[in-house]
Amino acid sequence: MSIGNRKKYNHNDKKKMNSLGKTGEQNTHNDTAYIIPEQLCTNKNRVAIEQALTSPITRIPTQFKQYYLDYQNKHQRQLLQRVNLIGQLTFLSYFFVDWFLLPDIATLSALLRLILIISTLLINEFLFRYCKNIKILDSLLPIYVAIAAAAWLKLLLISDSPVVTTYLYASVIFILLGNLCIQISFRYSIFTSLLISSVIFHGVSKLVNLHGLILFSLTYIPILLLSMYISWNNTLNSKRSFLRILLNDWNYHALCELAHTDELTQLNNRRQFMHVAEQAIQKWQKHNVVCLLIFDIDFFKKINDTYGHDTGDEVLRILAEILRQEMRFSDVLARFGGEEFIALLPNTTLEDATLIAHRLCKKIENHHIYIQNKISLNLSISIGLSQLLSCEDDLSVLIKHADIALYQAKNNGRNQVAIYSCE
Repeated sequence: MSIGNRKKYNHNDKKKMNSLGKTGEQNTHNDTAYIIPEQLCTNKNRVAIEQALTSPITRIPTQFKQYYLDYQNKHQRQLLQRVNLIGQLTFLSYFFVDWFLLPDIATLSALLRLILIISTLLINEFLFRYCKNIKILDSLLPIYVAIAAAAWLKLLLISDSPVVTTYLYASVIFILLGNLCIQISFRYSIFTSLLISSVIFHGVSKLVNLHGLILFSLTYIPILLLSMYISWNNTLNSKRSFLRILLNDWNYHALCELAHTDELTQLNNRRQFMHVAEQAIQKWQKHNVVCLLIFDIDFFKKINDTYGHDTGDEVLRILAEILRQEMRFSDVLARFGGEEFIALLPNTTLEDATLIAHRLCKKIENHHIYIQNKISLNLSISIGLSQLLSCEDDLSVLIKHADIALYQAKNNGRNQVAIYSCE
């Protein structure tokens, strides 16, 4: 390993590294939960979600709209496909009603319905297989319904059956089919209602007089409003369900982060370090060398006693940031307790680990810490170093050896590196 090519350790690297220990826990979490992108995990966005949930109209916040569509594409796709199929079968089944009530156009009705059904089935087969835009899929059935309504009303205009003016009341089935399938946005329901209603009223106006049109309207409009209300509830529940899952998932990961992270330094805590390091050691090949460093701030108690615990906390945060910047992506860094930090270095020889430890000592010694522009401090650290031998796979032994070396570094005058030796 080349010391000069060490990749810097940052906060995002820590989260990626922590995923080694969190994978098992995530598998027990709800499989349908939507994972929040890290860049959107801000208090401002959380407030936006909570406000949207309490709003009577529940709009998806702009920053989450694409994620909402992706979520719906995953979870509503099969439902929309089934609803489309049911709608097509319903339209086809009305041939038997035409055959009984409109025998003069039964053949034309069968031919027209078959053409429309076959066409829509082919379109659906293509779009539901290749189209990823859930908005398009959500609008398919309303478009089919408008076309079917126009075709059916055309059949009524051609027919000479005396029951046409009564049979036309069955056209309410079109607005029900068109609106009840809407799952994504209520705006689609408004467009659907306008489109289908325009088609239906245009056809009905040619079949009946003004008195008949008024009677039809008195039947049609309540059903139209009912279907729009149901569509409103469908889309409202879809949005609220997504936002609740988003918020629940956010809370879940926040708790995981809290359980795995030291609150003061935002590094791994002791529990998480032991968990991740144990797993990592088990996965590494026996011929690979592994080293461990334990850092301890020299005379930290004096800093606390002289300047107070707030200053001591700030020193720990600054030191943690320096260590984070100096660590590689693959290193497991943690606050082990009090002023003590620990780092597991995979694929690192004892010679390289020694150079790294000395460099860290120099880095801390040369770093001037300013607290609120009032207090200037120079720190130093002592480091204990141990190596995991090829015949060992016990993390606790590795830590014990590094701890022995740390006390040796302190006894030798501090601000230095001591290497554990079994001799």
